[in-house]
Amino acid sequence: MSVESQVKAHIKGLINRLDGWLISQRKLIDDLQKYADYVKSQDRYTLLLSAQAMIYYIERTAKDFESWLNNPLITSIMTPDMLKELEAKLRELAVNFIKVDLEHTGQYLDLLRKYDAAGEVPEILRLYFEHRIGGAQEGGQQRGGEEIPRFL
Repeated sequence: MSVESQVKAHIKGLINRLDGWLISQRKLIDDLQKYADYVKSQDRYTLLLSAQAMIYYIERTAKDFESWLNNPLITSIMTPDMLKELEAKLRELAVNFIKVDLEHTGQYLDLLRKYDAAGEVPEILRLYFEHRIGGAQEGGQQRGGEEIPRFL
């Protein structure tokens, strides 16, 4: 088999794999959009799990996309216009995702400030500290004899 016929066979195989990838990604989008109506009426635990799942889908797609862009057999034939458009869209996506993080973190900060100003202690945090204070726990830090949870 000549080099040219090997390249053509590779291209045909890549076309088939990419067609399959596009179909599965479109189905995922459809499933996620259908799920949006369901999740609106769910409890906070389900909403939390759903938000974690959305991060997973973002992460999985980002890793796959990064792998795609790290493959010189893929990127070497991309046109400068394709790359300019891709870079601009990814920058916009990155900025929007960071804005989501800023907005959510700001809302959480406001909630903490509300508790602080009212001199209130959220029950779940009180229970956590009540059961974990005293002695070093794996993953925690000591401050004045009290364990500080890793996520705080």
